[in-house]
Amino acid sequence: MDLIALRSFREVCRTGSISAAADTLGYTQSAVSRQVAALEARLGTPLLERHARGVRPTPAGEALLGHAVAILRRIEHAEQDVAALRDRPVARLRVGAVPSAAAALLPEALTRYATAAPDVRVTFAEDVTPRLLPRLLDGELDAAVVTDYPPGLPAGAALALTHLLDDPLVCVLPRDHARAGQDVVDLAELAGETWVEDYDGAASVLMSACARAGFAPRIDIECGSWPAKQAFVAGGLGVMLAPRTLVPALRRDVAVRALTDPPRRRVYAAVRRPTGAAPAPAADAFVAALLEAAAVTVERT
Repeated sequence: MDLIALRSFREVCRTGSISAAADTLGYTQSAVSRQVAALEARLGTPLLERHARGVRPTPAGEALLGHAVAILRRIEHAEQDVAALRDRPVARLRVGAVPSAAAALLPEALTRYATAAPDVRVTFAEDVTPRLLPRLLDGELDAAVVTDYPPGLPAGAALALTHLLDDPLVCVLPRDHARAGQDVVDLAELAGETWVEDYDGAASVLMSACARAGFAPRIDIECGSWPAKQAFVAGGLGVMLAPRTLVPALRRDVAVRALTDPPRRRVYAAVRRPTGAAPAPAADAFVAALLEAAAVTVERT
C-alpha cells in the first residue's frame, strides 16, 4: 500500500477536505483525489463520502484510518530513529568472558559500566579462554575476561592484559558428604572420590593439584556447564573444584569448603592492542569497571 496515498488519506480525514489536505501537503487537489481513488480501487470499496461542508470517512474509511495512523506513526518513528543514529552513531562494545566470570563478575561490572556509559550498546558472549582469545585478536570481541588456566595466556600477542584478581579454588561436596562437616578439607582426603569436570583446562588444574597431594583424580563425569556440574554434585554423584568468587552463585544444596593448599587461578581483562594503535575508549572504560567489580567481588567472598 502506497505510503504517500496513506498520508494523503490521513490528512483528508483530519481536515475534512480534499482541497485543505492538498494545501497542507503541498500537492494539487487532483493529485490527492487520485491517491484516494487508488486506495479505493485497491481495497474495492469507497473510503470517503461527501457532506455539506466537505468529506468524511465511510465505515471502511474509518477502519483504514486507524491502521493508517498507526502505520504512519511507526514509519515516522523509524525515520526519527535512523536520523538520530545518523547524527550520533551508537557506540558498541562486544564483551566475552569465561563462564565463571559471567556468573560472578560480569553482572557487577556491566551494571557499573552502564552507569558510566549509558549510550554504549553492550553485547556478550560466553566461552572458555582458548576460544575467546582468537575472537579477540580477530576483532570479533573488544574485551574479554579470561584466566591463566591451561593452556595459559599467549606471550607477545597484540593483547593488553589487566590483572583483575587471584582466585583460590574451593571444593564443592554433596551436603551429606563425610567431609562436609569440616571447615577446611585437605585435597588428599578426597583421593577416592569421583570428580566432575567440564573442560580440559579445568581438568588440567585439578590433575596438577591432586598430583601435588599424592593421587590421581578419577574424573568419571564430564559435562559442559556449571549448572550441570553442580547438579551432579548435589545429587551425590561426585565432587568438584570451583573458583571462590563463584561461591555466591552456587546452588544452596551443595557444601562449599576451603582447601588447605588451594590451587589458584589468575583472572585478567584482555583487550586487543595492536602495536601503535590508540586505546579504545569504550574497552578501556569497561576494564576500569571490571577492576571496580573485581574489588567488590573479592570483598564479598
